[in-house]
Amino acid sequence: MLHDKRRLLLIAGPCSLESESNVRMVAKELRALADREPDLNIIFKGSYDKANRTSLTGDRGPGMEAGLELLALAKKDYGFATLTDIHGPEHCVPVAKV
Repeated sequence: MLHDKRRLLLIAGPCSLESESNVRMVAKELRALADREPDLNIIFKGSYDKANRTSLTGDRGPGMEAGLELLALAKKDYGFATLTDIHGPEHCVPVAKV
């Protein structure tokens, strides 16, 4: 992805991809913002695995397969470029396909 230096880059979204309804709610609001402010370059970010939680028993997210489906939804239905965390080189290829 190339960034246009003339546009403010905003990376926003849920910390952890929780559910389809949550992704749709956040993406809908970000789409409305993008439509009102065309000079913003908005990237939808959410994590399928928040491995760096402070609590060992805390929720880490939906996992790779379900999480990537949610990111693909934000891309397809709302027109956003997407961003997520990866935790090892083996994650690069599946994430790059979204």
